[in-house]
Amino acid sequence: MATDFKSQRFQELFDALDPDRNDVVGKHSFDNLVSRLSHNSDTNVHDLQKAFHEFWQAVQSRSENRPTLSKQQFVDALNATTLREFDLLSGRVFASAFGFGEVTKDKFVRYYTAAGGDEATAQEDFTRLHGNRDGGLHRQEFHGGLVNYLRNSAPASSIVLGIV
Repeated sequence: MATDFKSQRFQELFDALDPDRNDVVGKHSFDNLVSRLSHNSDTNVHDLQKAFHEFWQAVQSRSENRPTLSKQQFVDALNATTLREFDLLSGRVFASAFGFGEVTKDKFVRYYTAAGGDEATAQEDFTRLHGNRDGGLHRQEFHGGLVNYLRNSAPASSIVLGIV
C-alpha cells in the first residue's frame, strides 16, 4: 500500500516536471525547475542547480542512465531512490534557497511562489511545516514536509523538490 501511495506522489512529481506534456523528463526538466526558482533573487541558483543535477544523476543511474525517462521509468527510478538521497537533496535545497539559518515566512513565501504556488497556500504550508510558533522555519521542519509528502496522504509539502 505504501508503495502505491509513493508511486502516486512520484507520478505527481513527474507531471510537475513535465509542464510541456511531452511525456518525458530529463536534465532539461530540472533546468526548467531551477529557472522558475531563480525568480526568487535570494536563491543561490548555481548551488540549487548543482543539487538538482546531482539528484537527477542519482535518479537517472537507477534507469540505465537514459537521457530522458518516461513516467513509469521515472516512478520506478524514484522508488529505487533512498530516503538518504532525498534527505541530501532537502538539505542542499534548503541551503541554496535559504542559507543555513531559520527561514522567515516572507522568504519562504517568495520561494514557494517562485516555484509556481500561490501566496495563500505558501502561508498555509509554512504554518503546517512550522506550526504557530514564533521564529523561522528550520531545515528539519522543511525536510519533514518532504518526508510526510512521501509517506502519507495528509497534507504535506513537496516544496523541497521545488514543486508545489
